[in-house]
Amino acid sequence: MQPIGFNKNKFSEKMKAKGFDFLIASSPENIFYTSGLPTRHSENNPILFSLSNLTPTIVVVRQDGEESVITWMIFDPELTWIKDFRGIMSKVDAVEALVNIIQETGIQKPTIAVESFMPFYQYAGLKKAFPNAKFEAADDIFLECRLVKTQDEIDRIKKSTYIAEKTILAMFHELREGISDIDLLKIAKNTIVNEGASGWDHITMSLGASDPEAPGTGVKMKKNEMTRFDIGAIYKGYTSDVSRHAVLGKIPSDVEKFIREIVDVQRQCIDAIKPGVATMDILNIAQEAFEKKGEEVPIFPTCHSLGLRCEEIHLFDPLRLTDKVFELGMVFDLEFWVPYEAYNNRLIGMEDTYLVTKNKCERISTLDQTLLIK
Repeated sequence: MQPIGFNKNKFSEKMKAKGFDFLIASSPENIFYTSGLPTRHSENNPILFSLSNLTPTIVVVRQDGEESVITWMIFDPELTWIKDFRGIMSKVDAVEALVNIIQETGIQKPTIAVESFMPFYQYAGLKKAFPNAKFEAADDIFLECRLVKTQDEIDRIKKSTYIAEKTILAMFHELREGISDIDLLKIAKNTIVNEGASGWDHITMSLGASDPEAPGTGVKMKKNEMTRFDIGAIYKGYTSDVSRHAVLGKIPSDVEKFIREIVDVQRQCIDAIKPGVATMDILNIAQEAFEKKGEEVPIFPTCHSLGLRCEEIHLFDPLRLTDKVFELGMVFDLEFWVPYEAYNNRLIGMEDTYLVTKNKCERISTLDQTLLIK
């Protein structure tokens, strides 16, 4: 078995630059990334996720990029590329194995990078065994390494995006007066699984003025109302994120005008994106282009990387990423929203997925960039 996205040389380079002797993966997505083991909640059999409080899975990356994995002892070692496989049956076993891996290197005062998601008992066990160790945050290294995708990762995201779009169309096909958000959730979940995904990252929708972030309350669709379908399927560990607004009947014409303007601004941004372009430059393009439309409402531009999580890194973050540039192999979502007063000031907009290629930016999602009107 070969790694999907993990590159030991890339990790080694970043660890050496920061002076980390060890880097420890604790979250399901980073354990999957560094080992290939099925630790996510959406696996066909999420047994490692279910048992994680009793028999946790942990990956230790050394400064040279070599790895050790600690997991349930009866699990199949052939499901990971890591050769140093330490089987355990309890949390006590896990801490002991973790300490042993570090002690075996002979480093007396190690610098250990840990995730924010590391359970406290694991941190306490390390702190007790290595009282002179220095502990650092590992989150940024994982995110930075996951930012540029391999071809295998890109192929999985493309398939996941295809499934998300099929799901949106299936929900739209069944959209009718009187259908409830619960009914639409069932359609979405069935479609996602039937199309080959292992599960979903999110299924977000609104019917009329209902809350798009908390569907499943039984609210029903009415004539001349608008809804939003925002879907993230998970295919072989990788998620997607596509959204479209759908209309049942007639809505004010200015909604279509807003959507056209948003799509035009998005396309101006995409035309400007290529490797080496600063992410904040694209934010400025978006804001300036929308201002030229002469609208009185503000635009809310969002750009986030996509992969093992729906929103891995927000690329329009002036507090954190002032010097960040787009890189070859980055996959990201570009989504622009404006508040619409007649829609209870809820946001209307458009969200699509893109890949940075050698000289340009390519749209991965394929749905028409327009309202779905029925």
